[in-house]
Amino acid sequence: MKQTILICVKKRDREAEAAKKKLVSWAESKKLEVWDVTSNEEKLSEKKVGNVALGIAIGGDGTFLTLVRKLEDKELFPLIGVNLGSLGFITEVGSEEMIQVIEQGLKGKLREEKRPVLEVEVYRKGKKVASGCVFNDAVITKSIDTTMLRFDVKIGGDFLNHVRADGYIISTPTGSTAYALSAGGPLIHPEVQSLELVPICSHSLSSRPIVIPLSAEIVIEMKEPRGKASLVYDGQFSFDLEQGDVLKVFHHKKFLRLLHSPQQKWSEALREKLGL
Repeated sequence: MKQTILICVKKRDREAEAAKKKLVSWAESKKLEVWDVTSNEEKLSEKKVGNVALGIAIGGDGTFLTLVRKLEDKELFPLIGVNLGSLGFITEVGSEEMIQVIEQGLKGKLREEKRPVLEVEVYRKGKKVASGCVFNDAVITKSIDTTMLRFDVKIGGDFLNHVRADGYIISTPTGSTAYALSAGGPLIHPEVQSLELVPICSHSLSSRPIVIPLSAEIVIEMKEPRGKASLVYDGQFSFDLEQGDVLKVFHHKKFLRLLHSPQQKWSEALREKLGL
C-alpha cells in the first residue's frame, strides 16, 4: 500500500498553489499518494487517515491551525508547516527546502516535538453547550460595544481571582508567541509543560499574566458581561457566551506531533522573527 501525504493549502494564494504543484509532482515521482483536505469541512476520523504518514500545511500559522482543527485525533501522524513568507512560529520550513524536509520526515530523520492540545468546554445551566480543541489559545473577548467583561477564575479547584478586563487568553506554550505575546504575556519554551493566563486590557493593576502547570484545570464563570462576549478557538471560530456560563479548559491528554529540521532552533526563531 502506498504511503499517503495529507496536505492543507492556504486558499486563493498563488505561491501556495505553486508549492502544492511542486509537492504533488515530486510525490508522483516517488509513488506517493497526496490527499488534499483544504476543502474538507468535516472532521477527519482515525479511520479516514489510517494510511497517512505525514501531514503538511502550506501557507502560514493560520493554515497550520486549520489543518489541526480538521484532525479528530491530533496524535496519529506528525505534521510539518511550510511558511510562505509571513511571520510564522509554527510553520518554519521555507518553500525552497520543502521537498528535502518532507523526504527527511518520511525517513524519520527529523526532530519531533510533542505539543499540548487543550480541550475547551462551555456549560450553560449545567448542560454542555459547546466544546472544542485548541492548539494555540482559547480567548474570551468582548464585542466592540461592550464596556467590560467580569468573570471568576479557578485553577485546580481553587479560586484565583475576580477579573475585570476586555478579555482573557488561555494559551499553550505554542500560543505564547501569538495573541498572548501581544497582550503582554511571557514567551514560553515549547518543552515547558505549562499554560499561561493573560488578561486583555485589565481594569485592575493587580491582574497579571500567570503561568500554571499543564495538568491544572481552569474554570471560568462569566459574571455580568455588560454586553456581548465570545469564546474564540485558535482565532478561527467563536461561540457566543452568556452571563452564568462556565468554561472548563484542560489538557487534552494527547499531544500534537510537530516535526522540525535539526537545524531549526527555538532561540534562532525568536531572534529572527522578534529581533531579540
